[in-house]
Amino acid sequence: MNQASANPAAQALDLLLARQNPDGGFGHAAGQSSWVEPTAWAALALHGRPQASRAMAWLAGQQMPGGGWPAHPQTQRESWVTSLVVLLKCIRGEFDEGWQRGMHWLLGHPARPGPTPSWLDRLLRREPAVVQDHQLLGWPWTPGTSGWIEPTVHAVRALQLCRPAAGNPAVQERIGHGIRMILDRQCRDGGWNYGNKRVLGEDLESFPECTALALIGLAGRGGPPVERGIACAFQHWSRQPRGLAQALLRIAFRMHGAAFDDRPVRVTARTETSVLALALIGEPQGTWKLWQGGNAS
Repeated sequence: MNQASANPAAQALDLLLARQNPDGGFGHAAGQSSWVEPTAWAALALHGRPQASRAMAWLAGQQMPGGGWPAHPQTQRESWVTSLVVLLKCIRGEFDEGWQRGMHWLLGHPARPGPTPSWLDRLLRREPAVVQDHQLLGWPWTPGTSGWIEPTVHAVRALQLCRPAAGNPAVQERIGHGIRMILDRQCRDGGWNYGNKRVLGEDLESFPECTALALIGLAGRGGPPVERGIACAFQHWSRQPRGLAQALLRIAFRMHGAAFDDRPVRVTARTETSVLALALIGEPQGTWKLWQGGNAS
């Protein structure tokens, strides 16, 4: 057994470095064409290395005229991954025209408002099919659609890092709106589902990856809802999650300063690129602190 196979973090790094395409980007798996999401996570995991700069150069070339980024160059439709690139630009101190256009795109593309209860429903006090505050829009996966936890978390974190350089009160307003949306969608068990907490009269169960993401979005905040979320995250952790859920929970615990029984993410040649990168980001000396908005140790 070589040293890399005995050390999951070293193995993840070797696998990730080998995934970089000649154009500088990364695919979701080895041998695949470059996509924005895995390239962004790889650039964060490899921050400070020349490979990260090559990845950023590829990402810069994918920005669309409207200011956002597409999931893949061939889709030519702006999407949630804009948050990841804006976040990276903030971390790297690249407050350039591309950053400004990306930030304004995020500010200008909230989720679509949900339906409001009819007067008859209100009169009869009927519970709506989906229980949530429809005025808290959050962010969607693609423009013009409903808001979900994951894209909202990424937009909140990106705008948090934009705020010092933005000089725009709309940034703080949208951050607050996103935070309230995340809190509003908290499930009864204290964690988070993909976007809803109660549907058709049934309380929905939380998922480990969604709970971790919500806590990442709430990093730096306390209070009973966050405490309930951390407690639920520990319940998920006790079930020995693997892959993406494990990688995200490690990051969430570190961002909240929660002591936990750490377990390195086991990876193989078949592990998705984003999981390889997130496993490295969540290491004790990983770049999770940059994602949170602090200095790397």
